[in-house]
Amino acid sequence: MKRNRLLSWSGILLGVLLLAAVLGFPDLDRRMAEAVTRQGTTLVNSKDYPGAIDHFSRAIEIDPKYAPAYHGRGAAYLNQGVLDRAIAEFSEAIRLDPTDHQPPFHRGVAYARAGDYDRALADLGEAIRLDPGNARAYLERSRVHVKRGDDAQAKTDWQKAVVQDPSLGKPDVGNP
Repeated sequence: MKRNRLLSWSGILLGVLLLAAVLGFPDLDRRMAEAVTRQGTTLVNSKDYPGAIDHFSRAIEIDPKYAPAYHGRGAAYLNQGVLDRAIAEFSEAIRLDPTDHQPPFHRGVAYARAGDYDRALADLGEAIRLDPGNARAYLERSRVHVKRGDDAQAKTDWQKAVVQDPSLGKPDVGNP
């Protein structure tokens, strides 16, 4: 019920935006893509990945240069375990907006899940370069180091993650 109400309101919003296009408002494609992307993000958060992919695809049709739509579609594919598609979507988001730390972070996660640890480390390092306070990127990079058998580097990254987000706890015997 809640989802239907949300989609109804979003349909009204899209109608208003289409009317604005007819009246000649600037940046309408971008605004429409943003609105549809927000809907897709809501669907990802509710684990409706096919619905989310449809929304992100629609946003990309509206504005093919809107990086957050590619990132969102990549997240939906990543959550479904479709790693090759996720990596392609994140790559396009990075190409369109190389300053956003989220696509390289998520592409690094996808590479790690695919077992490509070198690329995972490179992307997670880029996410950290773009956002040095990103505890999740340090944590993920720590996990990749563990998989590679580099316990010393894993512990260093774990400690950096804890500095950024103390709720992650302290390294101990059970952690890197």
